[in-house]
Amino acid sequence: MLEENGKLMRITRETLGYTYAPVEEATKVREFYLQLLENGDLAQMPGRIYAIGFADTYARFLGMDPAPILADVKSYYEVNTKQNSFEAYVSGKKVVQAMAEGKSYDPSLHDVKNKAQSRLQDQNSKADAANQLRAQGVSNGALGHPIRTRSKRFGRRFIWLVLGSVMVLLMLMLYLLQDNPAMPGGVDDPQPPSLNNEAPIVLIVRAVGEDVWMGVRIDGSETSTHHTIPAGSSEVFSANESIYIRTNNALHLELEYNGQTITNFSGGFDVYNLHFTTTGYSGYDDNHRPPSELLGTAGNQPQ
Repeated sequence: MLEENGKLMRITRETLGYTYAPVEEATKVREFYLQLLENGDLAQMPGRIYAIGFADTYARFLGMDPAPILADVKSYYEVNTKQNSFEAYVSGKKVVQAMAEGKSYDPSLHDVKNKAQSRLQDQNSKADAANQLRAQGVSNGALGHPIRTRSKRFGRRFIWLVLGSVMVLLMLMLYLLQDNPAMPGGVDDPQPPSLNNEAPIVLIVRAVGEDVWMGVRIDGSETSTHHTIPAGSSEVFSANESIYIRTNNALHLELEYNGQTITNFSGGFDVYNLHFTTTGYSGYDDNHRPPSELLGTAGNQPQ
């Protein structure tokens, strides 16, 4: 009978030309509950008193006799449900009051409010119990609340501390590698070059303070070999008869000819020519000194 009465309510509404929206506005019964009544589905109704109130209001709005519809609704709840009389009274009173004021009453909101109040009371009870246990000296761990916040915070700080230390160490190593000549990658003091002591002429050329470019001819060779000696480094040349050198940075050259150190030999000129033989050495610039002028002899530093 519920399904038949619901079908009759739907046909009457459609015959009158109503959609759910104007019916909800006039009766203050939500569309969802109107559809439940038309489908004869009272299982999803919030309760017996709501179903009776909604059915009565909807039937009267459609101009139908509410008596047989209400009888079916009451019969359904007598067979299928048991209602708490006090809750039914309170809920029904709220429905009647809301309808009398022309408002739409949603009982689900009442349930949500009750659940929220229940959760709040439960939380307050747990908080009171925890406070009592703390007052007795019981730790948070014993209450089932491990102290995680502080440990996580400490863990993050420790990670940042380690990362910061690693960065500082890397920066320090880079600084030392760039500026400390004793560290790998810096400008080390050059290792003493290997000497060919059996050659009549042994010449060690050192670049002091700046890089030095040189063209070198050994034993009268017609072609020169070109050398760039980095600052702080040295090269060794040996010959049987002669070594000829032309450089563009003589002011930063230091020479050792057969064990004899030669410095300040260019007279202030950058571009300079040097000629070493088994008996001595000579030097000249491009404009002033002739190549035959003798600067010194083997084993003697010129004055």
